[in-house]
Amino acid sequence: MNEMKLIGLGTAYPGRLVTNDDLSLEMDTSDAWIYPRTGIHARRFCTAEESAVTLAIEAAGKALAEAEGQGVPASDIGAIVVASMSADLATPSIAAILQRELRLPEVPALDINAACSGFIYGLEVARSLAAVSGRRYALVVGTEQLSRLLSMEDRSTAILFGDGAGAAVIECTETAGNREEAA
Repeated sequence: MNEMKLIGLGTAYPGRLVTNDDLSLEMDTSDAWIYPRTGIHARRFCTAEESAVTLAIEAAGKALAEAEGQGVPASDIGAIVVASMSADLATPSIAAILQRELRLPEVPALDINAACSGFIYGLEVARSLAAVSGRRYALVVGTEQLSRLLSMEDRSTAILFGDGAGAAVIECTETAGNREEAA
């Protein structure tokens, strides 16, 4: 089994804060109804200038900077995996856009769509890609702009979702057991 270690983390929060009271102006709801059921008082929505891509770029940039502070340059990245069910475009992938915008190496770069579990799947896909690429590091990003997909008339879902991004640079190494089995 390969071990995985987080080397750098980054987040991006969009500019528009939407409180439960704000939602009560658009639908039949209130903070008193939402908060006990969800634990949510507010969520973030993208402004007109923000998107799943811009959030991913910001979060990835922060994760890469933190990794560089740990002695891992962006040039050591061996795979880029982005998890999103709300990509701005069908193609190019967000991962390919990150690769270009952040000047990352020409390595496997792909998006996956696995909804809420997407980031966990992204970590496993990145671990596998790093294992076959010969590089120890990978960039994994989860980014969503669900606000543009929500029906504000549907209080069962509109109260739950917002926009944002998180990113991690991971290091993948073999455990001692794997090295012994390979020998």
